[in-house]
Amino acid sequence: MDREPDPDDDDDDDDRLDDDQDARQLERRMSERRRARSLPACPASLLLAAVAPSEQRKRVQFADSLGLSLASVKHFSALDEPRVPTKVFSRHTGRPAAAAGGRHSHPAGGGRLVACFSELADPDSRLRLLRVCLERLSVTHFDVRGHVRVLSGSACGEVGVRYTFNEWLSHVDAQALLLDAHPPGGGGARYGFTVYTPPEMEEGAAVHLAVYFRSDQGDFWDNNDGRNFTLRYCAPALPPPEPHERK
Repeated sequence: MDREPDPDDDDDDDDRLDDDQDARQLERRMSERRRARSLPACPASLLLAAVAPSEQRKRVQFADSLGLSLASVKHFSALDEPRVPTKVFSRHTGRPAAAAGGRHSHPAGGGRLVACFSELADPDSRLRLLRVCLERLSVTHFDVRGHVRVLSGSACGEVGVRYTFNEWLSHVDAQALLLDAHPPGGGGARYGFTVYTPPEMEEGAAVHLAVYFRSDQGDFWDNNDGRNFTLRYCAPALPPPEPHERK
């Protein structure tokens, strides 16, 4: 028995065709949008220009904190003795060159530093007692040089001198350099240090110093029984004025 066509079936077929067309149109539009967002084709000349700099030789330039090119580069060694500018020394003194009260500074070449402690006698006994001792001290117009001994068998550590130019308002620790690990007669290794004195000092100004040995076993000092090793500046005596002749 034949079935009569249902008009609703034709409507369903039409709806499916419309849906397929809408899907194809939507897919085509999405494809066009993706192509529009992609990067344009890059010419070959631009590719070559981008590759060329990488093939060139690289150049390195040194600049300071302001970005200016350096005229020269100097390498420093830890073994070089420092050269401290005069302005830095003046800051260590803690007072101006000409102080109040009529006191005036004298050039280092005119006066001298005088030791305010007794002679460094019997260093071997002090070395056994303290493990470190100031063995020798020499003074010139420009610096103070000394030798330090460290007891044999002591652990490895740092040997140096602590000094001040302004009555301990500030101080500097300077490491000593090894001079002789096995000096004649034994007793311990010998180290040397140099302290550069200010070029201008006032009458009565002093340099206080003490030597130390730092190790894992502790810190050991030779500071002249707590009094420090003091060098005081003595200005040269001014010549008496020449008498005026009466005419």
